[in-house]
Amino acid sequence: MSTKVRVGSVDLLNDGQMKEIPFPNEDSENKVLLSKIKGQYYATSSKCTHYGAPLAKGVLTSEGRLVCPWHGACFNVCSNGDIEDAPGIDSLQSFKVETDGTSVYIHADADSVTQTRQPAAPTVDSSSDSSHVDVLIVGGGPGAAFAIEALRDEKFAGSIKVVTREPHYPIDRTKISKALVSDPEKLALRKPEFYKKQKVDFVLGTDATKLKFADATVELSNGSSVMYDNLILATGAFPMKLPLDGIDLGNMFTVRGVKDAEAINAAVGEAEKDEDKKNVVVVGSSFIGMEVALALAAKAKVSVVGMDKVPFEKILGEPIGKGIQKFHESKGTKFYLPAELSHFEPKKDDSKVVGSVHLKDGTTIPADVVILGTGVKPSTELLKEAGLDLEKNGTVKTNEFLEIEQLKGKGKGRVFALGDIATHETPKGVNYVQHWCARSLKNVAANHGRNIAHTIATNKPQPFDKIAVFWSAQGQQLRYCGTTQASSYDDLHIDGNPDELKFVAYYFKGEEVVAASSMQRDPIVARVSELLKLEKMLTKSEIKAGKSPMDVPLAA
Repeated sequence: MSTKVRVGSVDLLNDGQMKEIPFPNEDSENKVLLSKIKGQYYATSSKCTHYGAPLAKGVLTSEGRLVCPWHGACFNVCSNGDIEDAPGIDSLQSFKVETDGTSVYIHADADSVTQTRQPAAPTVDSSSDSSHVDVLIVGGGPGAAFAIEALRDEKFAGSIKVVTREPHYPIDRTKISKALVSDPEKLALRKPEFYKKQKVDFVLGTDATKLKFADATVELSNGSSVMYDNLILATGAFPMKLPLDGIDLGNMFTVRGVKDAEAINAAVGEAEKDEDKKNVVVVGSSFIGMEVALALAAKAKVSVVGMDKVPFEKILGEPIGKGIQKFHESKGTKFYLPAELSHFEPKKDDSKVVGSVHLKDGTTIPADVVILGTGVKPSTELLKEAGLDLEKNGTVKTNEFLEIEQLKGKGKGRVFALGDIATHETPKGVNYVQHWCARSLKNVAANHGRNIAHTIATNKPQPFDKIAVFWSAQGQQLRYCGTTQASSYDDLHIDGNPDELKFVAYYFKGEEVVAASSMQRDPIVARVSELLKLEKMLTKSEIKAGKSPMDVPLAA
């Protein structure tokens, strides 16, 4: 039952402000978020639908766009709390607000204050013809999951089929490198019941084997074929293996899926005494490698081998890399930086299992387990076999709407590409996010999926122009946002102390800020992301003169 509660006077908030309100009374632990935009009050649930961040500590624009302070999820308080950007998966609950000239009242059911709002299931039956679907998605990662969510959010009632080689429904893959979680149920973005309710047909453990664009058909490894009106290619990427002697020895692992996490956990095991802990060598000093190193630091003797002077040198800069390395060293991790690999040798008593890692300078590192965090390649071989021209980096180029331009007018259906496999046009030029930070791809692929879904559901394409966002657990939570130019920044300014993992860093190209990173300075990166989107970010000269993005109005 809805309860009407007075929460304050009409001048409780100024425009652009928000506040958590205990509901239904001051003693309640549950909160409603009250916001004021252009003289009007709005009330929504108060926590992000991703990991429960307090949205009152986030960023609110003059148009009602509310940005999570942790991971960049966005909602619109003026549009009933609708989700706008991943990684939040549900929308916020929205509640009626009433004013009488002197006071503000919220009408809400106390039991619904902490709930989120899922997409409404289709009200009509989708086609029962499983060989012809309105939307066919090849790949079962975050891009596919968020495309489904957005299609149903946009009231798309057509048939949706997902073909994925994975044996499980879409998962939050970032938890694999961060914590080596190997239970698909704990990683799942949604339960199977959700997809059944949304009338989405998943074909698990099945590969697409042939793309026939001319007649809008995809052949599958189970012997069947599917015709489509709209095809979304979300095939992702696969980990690269190094062309070195010994690379195929046992106990050598990449980090991508559930099976990888299971195998790593089994190989490392649990030791009661320090002297019994396994020697683990992590090859790669960027995000995947460093997250796995931290996940294993308490139960193994971890060494990291990388080609940079410090971890994350190219992306975050040497001072920040030094501070993060110092933290990892405090956990017992050893570093061999910069270093070049020579080869891997087997154990003396078992020629099939790795025993040591050898560097070109003659250094030998004992290794019971080796984990390769050495990058990924786009999974586009199927596209190449179908006759598509690929970019030098192995991706396929799309237009600003993520549609494959070279196929337009050459087949019966529309074909889109997202995530790892897509190089796309943006207002700032061509972008392939993996070139400068593959770690952001969960957010980018997810938002690609949402963008494509909007095009399909409304037939009103919108250019994809979102700012890439990522995060990583490195002693403290690292936040980062950046534009397509972030890979070629030419100057860096740090406010704070990276050795204490408390700072905000700005990356410049000429006078322009192209990226920002932070630790323990929320929500500054979320604010920079919005200012970059609005093209209102401070200049290099203004930043170095002491001005703060927190003081710049977020007005469109």
